[in-house]
Amino acid sequence: MFEFLWHLRGSTPLEGTATNAEVLDGLERMLGRQRKPIAERNTNIVTFDAPLWEDLLGGNWRAMVIYDYGRFWIDHDLSGRILRYDLRSLHGFVFCLFAAAMFFAFGSADGAIIDGFKFAALAFGWLYGMNLLLALIRVPPLIRKAVREA
Repeated sequence: MFEFLWHLRGSTPLEGTATNAEVLDGLERMLGRQRKPIAERNTNIVTFDAPLWEDLLGGNWRAMVIYDYGRFWIDHDLSGRILRYDLRSLHGFVFCLFAAAMFFAFGSADGAIIDGFKFAALAFGWLYGMNLLLALIRVPPLIRKAVREA
């Protein structure tokens, strides 16, 4: 129901003469640069599985740093080939919820529950919201670029 909070789903049309294998190779190169290890690869699908805690100090400047699992697949419809993707940031979401709970505890230490909720909402909004906003801005163009370069 609320999985839109930790999922980024989208698609991009595949134009040009690149084969499915070439498109998936381009995605693999992009995932390698993003330090996302390939979990599965077949003729139409590439997935990665990279828990957030595996690379905590490895460069949080990367566009896909918040995503712990992702699936890319090539689909066909009436308009042609389409690359679809589903990226999950569940580990980051849970981490930010725990951080918000900590801020709630600090904010309500003097008995002001409302202040605790305010601090928790501010912490969660800042930590998760800003990471998600940056990902929403940076990830779709990164995927389109990987597809174009294929």
